[in-house]
Amino acid sequence: MADTTLRQITMLGLIPRRPPGMTTAALQSALAARDFSVDLRTIQRDLVKLSAPFPLVCDESDRPRWYWAPHAETVTLPGHDSLSALSWHLIEQHLQPLLPRSLLREIEPHFQAARGYLEQVSEGNLRRWSQRVRMLPRHLQLQAPDTPTQVLDAVYQGLLQQRKIEVAYTNRDREAPRTLLLHPLALVVRDSVHYLLATVFDFSDVRQLVLHRMSDARLLDEVAKEPPDFDLDRYIRDGGFDYARGQQIGLVARFDAAAAKSLLETPLSADQTHVGLDDGRVEIRATLIDSERLRWWLKAFGSEVEVVGPEQLRQSLREDAEKTLRRYD
Repeated sequence: MADTTLRQITMLGLIPRRPPGMTTAALQSALAARDFSVDLRTIQRDLVKLSAPFPLVCDESDRPRWYWAPHAETVTLPGHDSLSALSWHLIEQHLQPLLPRSLLREIEPHFQAARGYLEQVSEGNLRRWSQRVRMLPRHLQLQAPDTPTQVLDAVYQGLLQQRKIEVAYTNRDREAPRTLLLHPLALVVRDSVHYLLATVFDFSDVRQLVLHRMSDARLLDEVAKEPPDFDLDRYIRDGGFDYARGQQIGLVARFDAAAAKSLLETPLSADQTHVGLDDGRVEIRATLIDSERLRWWLKAFGSEVEVVGPEQLRQSLREDAEKTLRRYD
């Protein structure tokens, strides 16, 4: 490939996606670092020439800066094929909540190019795959709460850059927001709700704060403190999002045959055992952490389950069932 062509391809990759852009002098330095030694006049001619077939913009200031036009499709070498287009399409559908907001803005042209490619392909197994595969939640799908854009930007940047965040946060049991200084640690998305794990002010305990209860957020310059022993996977594994009540328990529960069938296919724990009873029910035993999430799950079975033990859990569910019955009476 001729040096001129290779240099111009390299220039297209160096030009920023958005303002304020890059000056010709900055382009010259970036090209020199890639072993392309060329004068400013040549770079200017290249930019004018490239702006004809490609959507490049020059701000025409005292020190002109070049950048790609808004919403311009990304230029990739090689271009999309069905596999790469499908991959980008699946990333857009399922992984957007996990990506930094700044990165999302950078890769939006890839999403657009992938959508455009799949729309143009009239045949092919991979296009059929994108039309015939879906992920559905196991439980009732609630509408995602509204979260201010500036909150999302500040939180994602604070987490990405390990910087403090000042937020206006309203607890569920309060009417007015209060100002909190947060040290962001991790982000967890569950059922369309974004949970920020953070320490507050100078306290060391890890708190969960939902982003949609933040009415405002401001990214600060100070470096956020991080507990040396914090580990997100261990936090989740230890029941941080199950809202544990205590230690592990030996659950003994009797399920109707239809309800038990799914638990025989997808066990509650590695040590789960089961035995059929004379009345047609199935008694299941499993070691689990006693948590609010476990209790919500058991209540969802209604009359299809009877908890036999532990006695404290059985009694708690019995009292809750009696309250429910009185309410319906």
